[in-house]
Amino acid sequence: MRYTALPLLLTLLLVSSAPTLAQTGVGEVSFANSGSPAAQASFLRGLALLHNFEYEDAAAEFHKAQAIDPGFAMAYWGEAMTYTHPVWMQQNAAAARAALGRLGATPEARLAKAKTERERDYLRAVEILYGDGTKEERDFRYADAMAALHQRYPDDVDATAFYALSLLGTAHQGRDFAVYMKSAALLEEVFPTHQHHPGVLHYLIHSYDDPIHAPLGLRAARLYGTVAPNAGHALHMTS
Repeated sequence: MRYTALPLLLTLLLVSSAPTLAQTGVGEVSFANSGSPAAQASFLRGLALLHNFEYEDAAAEFHKAQAIDPGFAMAYWGEAMTYTHPVWMQQNAAAARAALGRLGATPEARLAKAKTERERDYLRAVEILYGDGTKEERDFRYADAMAALHQRYPDDVDATAFYALSLLGTAHQGRDFAVYMKSAALLEEVFPTHQHHPGVLHYLIHSYDDPIHAPLGLRAARLYGTVAPNAGHALHMTS
């Protein structure tokens, strides 16, 4: 599929102007979005906590962003994301659908609230995650959607991180070395330039978390404890 130069230019401008917040003790994230300036701190903290698997605290921050800017589509996307825990094969689809329902009654209504095509792509992916089918079917379709999102926005580190995590969520029959190494390869590409990003570090550790590959995760593990010392899961992962 070919895209015109103008949408690509707009995407690059959005990514380059992304709000950045060095989160105190939970890592550093940057995510271009159309939310109001007043909602950015809560949204970004929620995103950092989401990458740290601090799911309840992340949902609370996304709620704050929604209260500040009720039309902020990505704040509802973020809350919905907190209800799936890919590494643990856990999901509360009802809670996620309820969160998305507060943004709009239908997927079409929700997409209309997103201000950019990139935001719509993230929403389309989460709609798949909580759409029709069994959890296993949805997990695989969601991973495919994140693969497409990652391909479309190769400079979006969160797209890369969430794609890598989505792959781990497809290992329903137990640890699949091929899947986990594919996830690790994606994260290794961004690791040199995103060593304070909680998702890159955290998911890289999980990708290598087996007796054979564990030594490969030591670089990320040593960094993770210093980047996110206030995230309980970070302390657990580096202990």
